[in-house]
Amino acid sequence: SVRFKESIAKKLGLVGKEWDEKNENERALDIHNVLRRKKFVLLLDDIWEKVNLSAVGVPCPSTENGCKVVFTTRSRDVCGRMGVNDPIEVTCLDSDKAW
Repeated sequence: SVRFKESIAKKLGLVGKEWDEKNENERALDIHNVLRRKKFVLLLDDIWEKVNLSAVGVPCPSTENGCKVVFTTRSRDVCGRMGVNDPIEVTCLDSDKAW
């Protein structure tokens, strides 16, 4: 979750000397305080384990806040652990279509 936290913080402009001096909980709170006031879509590509969104600071997506979290994984087990509401299986493109 540290990797996700750093990537999200960078996109939100939270990095810098002050950020570097904060502990993981303070960093998650900073991310949460920015995102809770925004409508966002978070894309997580090729995850191999459950991502604890609250530990990262990402508010729980809901119909009320209009936020979405989309992720890709090759593991059905990860889908189950992430609590997927609507899994979509995507197959690989053949070589001609991929180009």
